[in-house]
Amino acid sequence: MLTMDSSQTITRLGQTVLAGGEIGRQDALFLLQAPPEHRLEMFVWANRIRRQRFGSRIHLCSIASARTAPCSEDCRFCAQSRHGSGGLVPHTAEPRQLLAAAEQARGWSVDAFGIVSSGRGPVDADITRLESVFREISSGGHLECCASLGCLTAGQAERLKDCGVKRYNHNLETSARFFPRIVTSHRYEDRLATVRAAHLADLEVCCGGILGMGESPADRVDLALTLRELDVDVVPLNLLNPIAGTPLGDIEPLAPLEALQAVAMFRFVLPDKPIKLAGGRERCLRDLQSWMFHAGASGMMVGNYLTTEGRPAEEDFRMLADLQLRPAGPDRP
Repeated sequence: MLTMDSSQTITRLGQTVLAGGEIGRQDALFLLQAPPEHRLEMFVWANRIRRQRFGSRIHLCSIASARTAPCSEDCRFCAQSRHGSGGLVPHTAEPRQLLAAAEQARGWSVDAFGIVSSGRGPVDADITRLESVFREISSGGHLECCASLGCLTAGQAERLKDCGVKRYNHNLETSARFFPRIVTSHRYEDRLATVRAAHLADLEVCCGGILGMGESPADRVDLALTLRELDVDVVPLNLLNPIAGTPLGDIEPLAPLEALQAVAMFRFVLPDKPIKLAGGRERCLRDLQSWMFHAGASGMMVGNYLTTEGRPAEEDFRMLADLQLRPAGPDRP
């Protein structure tokens, strides 16, 4: 039960973060448990924090799948897991297809383009196959080359860095406590080890999770605090888009305002980090998609996702223009 006046507490926490301070675990839990009638106050402060750190610039990213295929891991949210029955059609992209997708991303003023592959982690032959693609993307200018290939060894992380990869994506998905209810084929520590290996190789780290898998408010807070402790560089937040045939396929998506309240909490905890809304935002937020920026998000993924479609990129650009926001990448032609 909340024992302090919610408005005063939200104001105090917002002022603390704007002044360069940090909020703790109980403060973050308070924000997630604040009554619905105080959500707009949270959004006002989250938006002020975003604008103080990022102004009117919105970071955009997009991805392409190098390999879509049944995966050995049992992630309960994923259509690519062998443990689901989502009717996945396997596909391996040719280098020219990946380069064409990167060129399209440049035309969208995207500042980061990621190549994603299914599986627990890459073998050396996987990196060899993609090496020329990484090098060409990174040498083309105005586009950061990213990769998301699963768990990495230290040597693989260093090799990706040598290939021109600037940033590695490896999400924690949820808290350490809730993780075994979502994945059992590998450990939370395996994910932490990959994040640390990427940082040791001087790669930037893009690391976040999925909201709406049945986790508690405390799990959401602990994920945010773990990301702060790891000092990740970019925080992607996905909103569960339940896929038929997966173990989480029958979960009801988060209500839009509940999802936005969680985004605002992440902004209070991680004021200096780019927070990008990615998979599931269209289905979960519906008519409130533009509110993600008022709730503190400073970026979004545009285009399609791995196994689900996004909305047309032009709709996202029109939304930014209506909000008097603009892409952080180079101006569109």
